Amino acid sequence: MMFTPWRSALAYAAWVTLISWLTGTVVLTAESLAFGDNLGPTGPEPLMWCRDQAVFLVTCTTLLTLSRRLLSPLPRWRTVLIDGSLYMLALGIAGAAPYGSVSPGELLDAAALYSFFGLFTLQLPTAWCLSAWRSGKLDAVLKKRYTIDDEEQATPAM
Repeated sequence: MMFTPWRSALAYAAWVTLISWLTGTVVLTAESLAFGDNLGPTGPEPLMWCRDQAVFLVTCTTLLTLSRRLLSPLPRWRTVLIDGSLYMLALGIAGAAPYGSVSPGELLDAAALYSFFGLFTLQLPTAWCLSAWRSGKLDAVLKKRYTIDDEEQATPAM
């Protein structure tokens, strides 16, 4: 049985999450500057934005780390499909989290909206490309299964 070590899975998840998040933030800032908008919300909202972004970074890194650690090593295309879906899920949850008191249908709409918004800020395409690139650098370790028969064979018969 093969698995990915924790350090390799965490490094993969950190690369995918942080670089794609930075890309989305830079593109959003450039769009705000190009259209003459404020760079961010004013008043107490910046603290909420920072909290929501921190929740996204921690949630997404945790999800991707667990997916690479718990699943056996996969081909790149399957890794991109699985981890891309988990990334979109984390992006939707972090975007819809402030609306926790509304109905489930509105939560799904908010999650879909934030995932769609991730396409226009190039956050999702960056995450997909990084997932394809970094999945080739994941370490795979063979885990030996010990059975009673192996131990009995290892002892010499007298």
